[in-house]
Amino acid sequence: MGFFRIGWVRTLANLNEFFVHHEDVRRASGRGPRSLTPEMDAALWRNVRRGSHFLSRRLHGCGLEIEWVGTGKRVRVRSGEPTARLTGPPGELLLYVFGRRAVARVEVSGPLEAIAAVHRTHFGM
Repeated sequence: MGFFRIGWVRTLANLNEFFVHHEDVRRASGRGPRSLTPEMDAALWRNVRRGSHFLSRRLHGCGLEIEWVGTGKRVRVRSGEPTARLTGPPGELLLYVFGRRAVARVEVSGPLEAIAAVHRTHFGM
């Protein structure tokens, strides 16, 4: 079981897997994102902050910031210049970094070369 024996790792992975796969089913059937409670948003934001460095490990040629839209909360997950920014609600950001770019409602901004680097990167496991 390896590092999944660590409680916080198991909790992070369980919530992420449940959320992402639930949204996979919803969006495959043509339903959009669901309304989340503030507590769920906070838990997903915590997991986005903790997991994005690993999930963006294939990103090269730029830095990366992730921002929770409307809150001013932002985290730098990859160093480097130029820097791209992903902006959206926590659940949408989680979908993006899990490789669900096509359905994630996330804005990618920054210099053109940074945006291009993000678009050509395979995020996720």
